[in-house]
Amino acid sequence: MTWLRRLAQNRLLDIGAAAIALVCVFRIAAALPSRVWGFDFNHFYVSGRLLLQGQNPYTTALEPMSKEMGFEFSKAFPIAHYPPSSLWLFAPLASLPPRAAFAVWVAGEVLSLGLLLWFTRRLLRDRLSLRGWMFVCAAVFMAQPVFLQFYYSQTQLLLATTALGAYILHRRGQHTVACVAVTAAGMLKFYPFVLLPWFVWRSAGSVRVRIGRTLFALAFGMIVVLVTGPGLWRDFFRLGMPVAAENEIGRNFHYAVPSLVTNLGFASSRFNPSAASSHLWWAAGTAAGLVVIMLAYLTCYRSERDDEMEFCLLCVAMLAGTVTVQGHYFVWLIFPMASAALHVAARPSGWRVLFFSLVALLLNEVTPPPVSVFADHIYLKILCNYTPLYGLVALGVFWVRQLLVGAALVAQPYGGGCGTNEHEQGKQI
Repeated sequence: MTWLRRLAQNRLLDIGAAAIALVCVFRIAAALPSRVWGFDFNHFYVSGRLLLQGQNPYTTALEPMSKEMGFEFSKAFPIAHYPPSSLWLFAPLASLPPRAAFAVWVAGEVLSLGLLLWFTRRLLRDRLSLRGWMFVCAAVFMAQPVFLQFYYSQTQLLLATTALGAYILHRRGQHTVACVAVTAAGMLKFYPFVLLPWFVWRSAGSVRVRIGRTLFALAFGMIVVLVTGPGLWRDFFRLGMPVAAENEIGRNFHYAVPSLVTNLGFASSRFNPSAASSHLWWAAGTAAGLVVIMLAYLTCYRSERDDEMEFCLLCVAMLAGTVTVQGHYFVWLIFPMASAALHVAARPSGWRVLFFSLVALLLNEVTPPPVSVFADHIYLKILCNYTPLYGLVALGVFWVRQLLVGAALVAQPYGGGCGTNEHEQGKQI
């Protein structure tokens, strides 16, 4: 693949990537001022403000304060629907004026993104040159999920950075701290808990030591519940979660296996199912997601251990198998995609490069197609909406193959082992 290597070495690529990335940064910056009053920032702010005033955001309507402060209000979410830990995390900012709070929140998002990119560089530095890392940064700035993360003022960058930091701690042998970090991410939004069993399982020590780490992580979670208020957690599960669940179906911004299965089932009744049918399809979707996650763990179990590949695969399976996965959740794939790019570049071929490019395009297509497209063909419309999921599945298949089939091929340029020095022989890109 000499022509591919010559193309990769062309310095015009550097200029073009830098120019496009700069335009994308300006695009994000231009969109931010209007988002002070929009979703999801308004939801976090008003919920946190109610907490500071001693009110329960799960039993108090958000509409009066939202309108009083000039925020947009969504009737789909009349009360808080995030866990109490997330609301308390935001509560200190709610004591500030909205614009100041928004500025601090955006600064936190920028810091999270910077740390995520720095962690990626730190983990891949033996194979990724400074120029290659700059290309990774440019690709991240161009990515639509990153734009949506800032547009919706979401927490996914914070969670992804925390999980990748936990992986670094895991590589250093600080397994208990790594488990606590993943637990902290899971307490903010539940889906990172998918990674916790792997952090415990792949940690060093005897079975007794690992059980101790599990208990320590559970104890940390219980402390978070006690500090943030058991009553609030009870109301969150009783009132907040049903509100969130009602908005998971029939939307064209969710890209996970459970959502696809449930939407296809609901489509049979034109999204007006009976209670029994609704419960059945919810259960079927949840079960399908759990199967995806279990298959990923089974792959890790049957493979020759490589912590980096396993972590990447489980991040992909976590997104594919979680009930709620919106466009901005795909910022979790920054490290898995960077690592996958290095695997492809180590043994390039036309088909491998084409495959990786197609996956990148599919994962970036997180903006739903126009409503009018396939309006009269409900099943086709649903299937076309899940373009990012197909990219996610393809990326998962890539990591499964690397772990089960490609281990011998990868061993020569990258080395083997358990994620400590297995990549020392790799070439920089």
